[in-house]
Amino acid sequence: MKRVETLVEDKYYLEYMRRNSEAEMEPKLCEHDFQHHLAVARITYILILEHNDLNYFIKDSGISGKLAAKEIIYAAGLIHDIGKWKEYQCGIDHASYGARLAKEILPRALFNRDEADMICRAVYEHRNISRDMSFLGERLHRADNLSRKCGHCQHRAQCPKIRKKEISVSNFEY
Repeated sequence: MKRVETLVEDKYYLEYMRRNSEAEMEPKLCEHDFQHHLAVARITYILILEHNDLNYFIKDSGISGKLAAKEIIYAAGLIHDIGKWKEYQCGIDHASYGARLAKEILPRALFNRDEADMICRAVYEHRNISRDMSFLGERLHRADNLSRKCGHCQHRAQCPKIRKKEISVSNFEY
């Protein structure tokens, strides 16, 4: 997955990940680090495979094949929270901001315009479930929720996700 390797080695991707880490030092909250991003990427891919949706995703999206689909899925997971630091800094929606950051990074990792648009839409959509979500956005949203054990987190009382009710029992009923 050469394009995914290129993505995670991108100087701006690394800079945004560093900013996430710095912003999450105090108070100690969920870490939106590489391990979280990788977990979301893997869970997204597994959800698609377990429901036998990979061929549907390829055909419906006009993707060239299974490797390209896997790279798109992994890229979406690996980049979905790159704007989190900005949300901590000034309160703007990290999904919207992250989609804008991703739009700049993805072409450097050799994702074509359609692929980058698909990934950016999924990043933009991953925060809140809705009826109009893209296939990848919905799977990314589910994977992001499944990657966390918020109900057992020791920082639950301070968590902005809990206060904003982004995590709820209904998010886990699929």
